[in-house]
Amino acid sequence: MISRFIVFMFMIGSVVWTADHNLTTERTIISVGEVDTLSDWDRLINAIIYVESRGNDSAIGDRGKAVGCLQIHPICVREVNRILRKNDIPLVYTLEDRYSRAKSIEMFNIIAEQYECCEYTTFMEYAEIVSRRWNGGPRGHKKRATIKYFNKIKKQL
Repeated sequence: MISRFIVFMFMIGSVVWTADHNLTTERTIISVGEVDTLSDWDRLINAIIYVESRGNDSAIGDRGKAVGCLQIHPICVREVNRILRKNDIPLVYTLEDRYSRAKSIEMFNIIAEQYECCEYTTFMEYAEIVSRRWNGGPRGHKKRATIKYFNKIKKQL
């Protein structure tokens, strides 16, 4: 599953995002010469970016530990690199990569792919699990404290 994502990322090459400042209206992406509306997954990522940093790629939070548009901690970068090594993927992310929106989204996707659910889960149920784990760690979807976070995400979707 992880290698399919990495292959996809390399296939699409660069993606140009056109977005307003509040990330809540309809946007388009231009990829491989095609115009397409954002998928549900892209909308989820944009909602998390908005809640985490209001779209600021240089945001610094949690007393300097979390940075970038997705407020990524160093332990998350280490976990992504561990997953890549485990899957024999010759790619390594650095702490500086957290300031890159594209690389932050790649790291988010790698982490999110670790959260497999049953095939009968709706997108919103899966989005809740991913969002709450992003906020509260591997067991975040079970923590009462992450419910408020997901409500903020849902409001942006």
